[in-house]
Amino acid sequence: MSTMSPGAEPISRPLPVPDGGWARLRPLRRVTRFGAMVLLCLSGSVLALGTALTKWTEDSSTGELNAIQNILILAAMVGSVVAVVALRRRHTSPYAVTLVTASLPLVLPLDATAALFALAALLRSHSGRRVWACVAAVGLATTVALLRDASGATTDSSMLKSMTSSHSPGQAVPVDLSLGVPLIVATVLLVASVAAGLLMRNRAALVATQGRAAAAQRSSNVLSDRLGRQAERDLIAREVHDVIGHRLSLLSLHAGGLQVAAGEDQRLSHSAALIRESAQQAMDDLQSLLRVLREPEATAFNRTAMPSLSDLPVVIDETVDGGMPVISTIYLSEANDADPALARAVYRIVQELLTNARRHAPGAPVRLLVQGGPTEGIRIETANRLTTAHPGPEGNGLTGISERVALWNGTMRHGLDGEETFRVAVHLPWAAAQGADRMEMQL
Repeated sequence: MSTMSPGAEPISRPLPVPDGGWARLRPLRRVTRFGAMVLLCLSGSVLALGTALTKWTEDSSTGELNAIQNILILAAMVGSVVAVVALRRRHTSPYAVTLVTASLPLVLPLDATAALFALAALLRSHSGRRVWACVAAVGLATTVALLRDASGATTDSSMLKSMTSSHSPGQAVPVDLSLGVPLIVATVLLVASVAAGLLMRNRAALVATQGRAAAAQRSSNVLSDRLGRQAERDLIAREVHDVIGHRLSLLSLHAGGLQVAAGEDQRLSHSAALIRESAQQAMDDLQSLLRVLREPEATAFNRTAMPSLSDLPVVIDETVDGGMPVISTIYLSEANDADPALARAVYRIVQELLTNARRHAPGAPVRLLVQGGPTEGIRIETANRLTTAHPGPEGNGLTGISERVALWNGTMRHGLDGEETFRVAVHLPWAAAQGADRMEMQL
């Protein structure tokens, strides 16, 4: 409503606080308050004009108004409308509104009701020396208006005298009124206006404080949740490091001993070396997982260790070195433009599919197809014959794959065909390199 200036400190607006059904009634309450304020201002103006007309008529020898008095009455009518309009102007400086409404009673036969309302609105949102200067101006306008009213000789030409007189209404009775009465009334009205403005300011500050406290409480709750989750991650990381890390280190140690003891047995030495290399790689993957658990935000966008589509031959070679024959067909167009999160999903799905085949059908050949591009997406298919009549219940491998596929809004089908061949078909939509940071966080 106003610009900043030296000595003035605007009061911040209160933050919105949920108040249930009262929020829907707020516009109606605002209109009702403004309507009541306009009614009081216009009523005060009408009463002030009426007493002024009566006073001028009593003072006139002919009982008629002169030209200057007629002009003042017309100007006062216009001024009362201007005062009401000024109170409604939200984008006008509250200082200007207060000074305009305070200057009208000084030059026209009007009361200071509009100025008192404007002063209360000013005090509600501003503070400083300029505000107290406006308080003095409104106090002067109120005093002048009341002294002018008290100068009427009878109860008909003075509203103060009619209110303090014991005579019946309608009787034009001369009354002597002490000079202190209008001064006391002006002081009471000014103090009431200032008190109302300060009360509204304190209420707005209280609401703002409550809003900040609610926001701080929400932030505290979010921080507590994050700290709780991080504590759980740290506990899991410690358990994984102590248990699995210890087992993998023992596996690597025994594989090294087996490789040394193999001597000239090349097949046994190669198997031991492969076990040792796999254990070491598992240790590296475990360390990467522990970093993600301990520092999720710092490692969320660290893509240096993230597998890419070009790493698919590596996981196939590891499966073949483990003794499972794999017949693979990989054809991907614009693979370097794929989002790293999509590449990671494809890599993990292929890895899990080959692991499931090795677990449930050891030694049986596996047919693998990875094909796609930006237009058709990526299609992953595996097929392997079961080596046992009862492969056992479904484990967590396919469940994890289905969850990963669901995160990408893809599709997955799996099951046995008529030739007792277990088939899995996965389709993932294509994502460009800049499009899936959110999905990467989920994966």
